[in-house]
Amino acid sequence: MRIDAPISVPENLQTPKASRSGSSGQQGRSVPVGSGQDHAQLSADGATVQQLKARLSQVPEVRQERVEALRQAVGSGNYRVSDQQLGDAIASDILGKIIG
Repeated sequence: MRIDAPISVPENLQTPKASRSGSSGQQGRSVPVGSGQDHAQLSADGATVQQLKARLSQVPEVRQERVEALRQAVGSGNYRVSDQQLGDAIASDILGKIIG
């Protein structure tokens, strides 16, 4: 293995070079690496996320009608859990505790 072989850097990771063939407002201007200027581009998805968060905050944490239906099924002895469902619930609980 050669350790002195030239390293090729992908174009998207190369430092910006001054361009002489741009529009008149951009000729010869480049942002030096390490100049302390950060750039961010926000998308419309940020607004969508905020709308979804607002809608989610309006949904009740406990679906009372579902809780009552389950309570009645357990009380009457009609609630059945398959071995697969039980195993999945146990595994999910353990995995949740491990991951945090």
